[in-house]
Amino acid sequence: MTRKRTLFTEQQIEILKQNPFTASVSESQIRFTVEFKRFLLNEREKNGTQWKRIFQKAGYDPEILGKTRILRIVDRVRAEAASPKGLHDTVAKNHFSKENERVQTQKAIRQLQEEVLRLQQQVDFLKKTQMLSVLDEIED
Repeated sequence: MTRKRTLFTEQQIEILKQNPFTASVSESQIRFTVEFKRFLLNEREKNGTQWKRIFQKAGYDPEILGKTRILRIVDRVRAEAASPKGLHDTVAKNHFSKENERVQTQKAIRQLQEEVLRLQQQVDFLKKTQMLSVLDEIED
């Protein structure tokens, strides 16, 4: 059974990008700074704070992230902390630049589609006004 990934909307991406703990975000994933990872583990270890509450304290809306994603993030951060390399920056520059390029391309395509639609509406309007002026000339 495959799980369906919950994608972030453009609005959610913009909200997540504004958080200083966000290293990068795309429609399908979010990456965090090392500082956030340390904060996440320290809050849990020192204060016993619930995971959801830790994300709230860090300025994230748990509703945007979702319970499953939060738990997966926690698992990955714990595994990373236990690894020989320890907590580290996991942002793959090339992947996110390609992802960003793809998102920008999709956005440009949408804008061009909207422009084509607007121009088609203008042409239709001009045809109708020209037809009305021809009809007015015939009546005169």
